[in-house]
Formats: sequence, C-alpha cells, structure tokens
Amino acid sequence: MEYKTQHTIILLYVLAFIYKVTIYTFAWPEDLIEFVAEIAMLIACFAVMYYINPLKVFPKIYWLMLFGSAFYSMSAFMDLTEEFFVESTVRNSNLDDFLKTSGFILLSLGIHRWMNLHLQLISELKRKAETDQLTGLLNRRAFIQRITGTFKPKKSEGRAFLLLDIDHFKAINDNYGHTCGDQVLAAAAKSLKSQVRKDDILARWGGEEFLFFLANVTKDEAIAIANSLRQHIAQLTFECNNEAIQCTTSIGIYHAFSSSGLEKEIDSADQALYQAKSNGRNCVVLYE
Repeated sequence: MEYKTQHTIILLYVLAFIYKVTIYTFAWPEDLIEFVAEIAMLIACFAVMYYINPLKVFPKIYWLMLFGSAFYSMSAFMDLTEEFFVESTVRNSNLDDFLKTSGFILLSLGIHRWMNLHLQLISELKRKAETDQLTGLLNRRAFIQRITGTFKPKKSEGRAFLLLDIDHFKAINDNYGHTCGDQVLAAAAKSLKSQVRKDDILARWGGEEFLFFLANVTKDEAIAIANSLRQHIAQLTFECNNEAIQCTTSIGIYHAFSSSGLEKEIDSADQALYQAKSNGRNCVVLYE
C-alpha cells in the first residue's frame, strides 16, 4: 500500500476512539470553540501525513515530518477525547504535552531540512537552465540575461564582443566522429574559460561558436586579447581515440563605447567573423 504507515496511524486512532467509547461516559464538550480548533488540528496533521508522501525519496525529511505530524496529531486526539469524556487516563499526566512538544520539534526539523532541500533544488535547476550541458559554459539565454541585467556595462566603458569559431569543425566531425568533435568542443571551452578575466563573460553561442564579452577595454586591447586566444587554441593538442587533433580559430570583434543594441552588436561581430573566414581563417578581424 502506498500510504501503509499513514493508514496504520489512523487505524490506531480509530481503535483508541472505540476503546474510549466503550470504557468512559460520553459527554458533550464544554468549550465548542476549543473543540473545533482541536478537530481542525487533527485534520491538518492527517493532511500533512498524506501530503508528504512524495518526500519518501528523501527519507530523513520524510520520517521527521511523518513522526512529527503523528505525535502532534496524537496530542490533538488526546485533547479531543478529553472534551468528550469526563474521565481520562491522561488528564492528570503530561503525556499529551510531551507528544505535542516532540511533534513540534520533529516537524520544525523536517520543515527546516525541506526548505534547505528546496533551495538546493532551485539553485541546481537555475544552474542547469543557464549552463550549456556539453561545455559547462553559459548558454545563449544566460549570456543575454547577464549582459542586459545586473552585469550591464556602463556607457563610459569600452566594450567588445568577440565571436570565436573553430575552423573546419565539420571536418573534425566527419574524420573523427561526433564524439571526438564533442570532446574537442569541451576541451576548447575549458581552455578558453581559463583565459577569461574577472569581469569578462564567456558563453557557448551555438555549434562550434563561442562568444566573449570583454568589459572596460580599448580597441587595441580587444584585438590583443583576441589574438592571444587564437594563438592559445592553435597551440593546443586534443587527444581522441589515441589520435592528436589540432585546430585553429577565427575571431570577429565588435568594439564600442556605448551600446547600439545587443542584437546589432553581436551581428556586427558575426560579420567580422565571416570576414575572418573569408581571409583564410586562423585570424582576427575587427568590425569597422
């Protein structure tokens, strides 16, 4: 049964109620408001016990919440039966208070762990939504959010977009297989990431293209950084199926001191990249 533990707890309550009915003299509750509140508390505890069933995949949280709600509902059940029956075996004891306190502590611990788990899952989902699965870099959507959001550069700062493309990447896939092509992309991304400055942003733009945003740079600095990246990739050797693979890159640059619109800026970098390809690849071209 899916709710075996919960059903067992409720069955014990039913048996306890039947036992009360057969042993003690029945009487209407004197305080109707308190009676209604205790009924509501009991129903709420039962609802919690059933509601948390999906948490079984997280046993520590599940059992804390289950036992906490069970203890708390047991205390509410004892208070409720005291409203109905003149005599009570717990009226002069502290058992119901002990159960209520224990249930509250367990529920509090369970809720605390549940909230921590919830925050962790949200953080993980956010990370996955912003990350390219193959390379571990930012994806296109996350890059745009960074540029247009909190990390939006000041107008007075020089800014540059570098659109980098691995030359003849289709030939790598054709000659060595797509698995090797993926390995080259992942290794190249890792290597490029090691060259990123603190305030720069790097993303996989799509396919074999990577997009750099360089903050607070002059035109000459942007060209120097692009050439450094190009030379860095050209010196690398990628191992795949016991074969050494080398590749080169072409880079298009767009530089400005104020934004003319993100789409236009990236399109300008793309035009410069196209020119670099036309110039024979393995070179850097600045958009004019």
